[in-house]
Amino acid sequence: MLVELALSLALLTSIGLVVFQGSLDILAPRQWIIQQNMSDAYLTYEEAYAQRISFEELTSIESPWPVYPQKVTTEVEIGKFPGGRPIMADVTRTRIPDNNNLPDNILPNYGGTGTQATNPSEMQTWQVQSHLSYKIGTNEYVKSRTIIRTQ
Repeated sequence: MLVELALSLALLTSIGLVVFQGSLDILAPRQWIIQQNMSDAYLTYEEAYAQRISFEELTSIESPWPVYPQKVTTEVEIGKFPGGRPIMADVTRTRIPDNNNLPDNILPNYGGTGTQATNPSEMQTWQVQSHLSYKIGTNEYVKSRTIIRTQ
């Protein structure tokens, strides 16, 4: 009877460990999905900010998006884990002028090589880029959004 009790206790313990491991295997992908959703939500904010900012502020020297090849990298909190531990990421911003923008000697800070013949309306077009990099475990991920602004 003592042997049967020991065997049944060992069997129940083994079943409990298998069920526990299975529940952990179910939760691990959820953590990954939560971080993917949080990073997508933050990039949606970046996209909205790039579209909302005035064109004058976007193209100024103090712009949050400096002219390429310059860039600005900032550490941001994109969310929190259950329990309150923050999820941190780095956002890198830059903007790239369109080739048809008029050059600096005609209109300052437009950054293109266009001429009055190719761009008679003196339009400006910029690619505003935000890159978000973050880690999940030992893997590093990068997501980006590019917004085209024209005036």
